[in-house]
Amino acid sequence: MTVEPQAVEGVAGARFGVRRVQRDAAAMAVASLVNSVLGASFWAFSAKFISPADLGVMTAVLAVILSAVAIVSTGVGDAYTALLPAVGPARGLVYRHGQRVFFALISVTAVVGAVGCTMLLREVRGSWGVAALVAVGIVVWGTWALQNSTVAAVGRAQWLPVANIAVGIGKIVILPLLAFTLSWHSVELAVVISGAALVAILWPRINQVMKSNDDLPSGASISEDRAVSEFNRLVVRTVALCTLGLGLLLLTPFLVTVYAGPSQGALFALSVSLVTTLDFIGASMSVSLVVHASGSPEDTRTMARTILIRSGAVTLAGVVVLIAVVPAALRFLNPQYGQMGAFAVIAVLCASTLARVPYLVWAAWQQSRRNLRMPLIFNAFTAALMLAILPVLCRDYGALGGAVALLVHQVALTAAAGVQFMVEQRRTG
Repeated sequence: MTVEPQAVEGVAGARFGVRRVQRDAAAMAVASLVNSVLGASFWAFSAKFISPADLGVMTAVLAVILSAVAIVSTGVGDAYTALLPAVGPARGLVYRHGQRVFFALISVTAVVGAVGCTMLLREVRGSWGVAALVAVGIVVWGTWALQNSTVAAVGRAQWLPVANIAVGIGKIVILPLLAFTLSWHSVELAVVISGAALVAILWPRINQVMKSNDDLPSGASISEDRAVSEFNRLVVRTVALCTLGLGLLLLTPFLVTVYAGPSQGALFALSVSLVTTLDFIGASMSVSLVVHASGSPEDTRTMARTILIRSGAVTLAGVVVLIAVVPAALRFLNPQYGQMGAFAVIAVLCASTLARVPYLVWAAWQQSRRNLRMPLIFNAFTAALMLAILPVLCRDYGALGGAVALLVHQVALTAAAGVQFMVEQRRTG
């Protein structure tokens, strides 16, 4: 059921509305670009100093952590971004309830992820150390990811570039220290340790904002007595949507490693890690659309058009750079990647990323209206399609097969969203 927005009184114009959406979208795009640059440096070091076979195992384990985080943290975070600007005085109540839901879900997911990883991935089967790493990593990185969404939901998107710079630099500094000393799952440990440091820094600041309600909308399009029940209704759908969408996308390096082996898994993981940083540009800018459209629903169409144009332009520029630079860089870092066909893998993944931009904006529009039925249906069908073709393509074509499976999935998803949008526009005139 779609909740029809009512007039929102007393919206804090300084942080919410059609003017602010462009600033917040820019801040979130900068944060994503920073992530892209620092992430590229992180993966370049990994490719240079860690063999493809070892790196394939590490990236597979990291994929389990990131996938679990995407399911829970993005699911709860999406509910926050849709509701916190729209519930007025009930904001603190919804925030605290969301925290309880998050920690319950992330704890269960951490156990499932740890058990699943050490059962399905042959190279770490039965390892208690890896199981503990996965469980702790899911909780820590999940908390950091939820903080990103919360910061955006309360109009503090300008914090994100600085926070992401800190995490990116932390990973780059910690990785070589671990690689040359501990020499045990250094990639995953670097990610988890850097995330833990930022969690400790941001936690009190977010709590202070929630208590003060400084510059947050005082009016509400959802009544206080319905706020928690609306959160519960919405979070079920957002978690399900993230499971079928981003969660599945981030799990693909693990699946490619299982089906095609660690070396092909390493090539795929490196490629997808670099290319999906462009996905997060569109995704983060779309989060800004959700936040501001929830607080100012009458301006949604204008905001969506702005986000589509800007995210599309930035993503296209990034794709051109990636196709020109990354394959040669991978060959330079380790000639084995060139022999495995890095250029074709990067090119196919970039095509998938471009196809994803319109879908991200459409999905954000649906989320701002708290109407997730169609995104859920589309993601369920396209996820089933990808899971059906992925094993065959990976066994026959390795990392390239995984990239083709992702492209087929994304083209089908965007096409379905486009058809639904045109049907809805004709119906409403």
